[in-house]
Amino acid sequence: MSRDTKSIGIAYRDQFLEGAELLNCTITGGTSSGVTVTDGTYTSPIITTPTISGVVSGTVTSQTFTALTATTANVTNLVVGTAGTIAIDNAAVAATGNDTTQTATVTKAAGTITTGALTTAANATTAVVLTLTGVAAGDIIHATPAGGTNTVAVYVQSAIATTNTITVTLRNGVNATTALNGTVAFHYTWIK
Repeated sequence: MSRDTKSIGIAYRDQFLEGAELLNCTITGGTSSGVTVTDGTYTSPIITTPTISGVVSGTVTSQTFTALTATTANVTNLVVGTAGTIAIDNAAVAATGNDTTQTATVTKAAGTITTGALTTAANATTAVVLTLTGVAAGDIIHATPAGGTNTVAVYVQSAIATTNTITVTLRNGVNATTALNGTVAFHYTWIK
């Protein structure tokens, strides 16, 4: 059997290849087994188990991608869809308290909060304090009105992040002359 057409396996040894040396080879791929050598060139390699530096148990810990094409990307609390849509894991939560302060504990990066029935006076505020583990000062909080049973103008005055806390301040309209008369709902989104 000639050396030119010999198949080489990882654990394969025979007398023709003992001490042999390949010169001027072109390596076009690799494999754990089954690479055929013909005229000094590896041909038709099959990579059966690729190894990527920094990937441990299927998790990429440190990689640089110069181009990435994917149909969808799923992360624990985030899904980016094919049309560029973003879906954040969220939940609806009821807050409790009084006209000065309402509180709720949330576990999602986004959600809808509904206060208890409010009678906040005209041009006064109600603070809605959300406890959310992981929030830190300087994080971005976006809050927008989302309805409720109240029929008086109310708006989100501010949304501020501190350690493990989001404080959303609701204001009964500046030009209002009547007190709030029901629940107020708002959406929030936390961005690290």
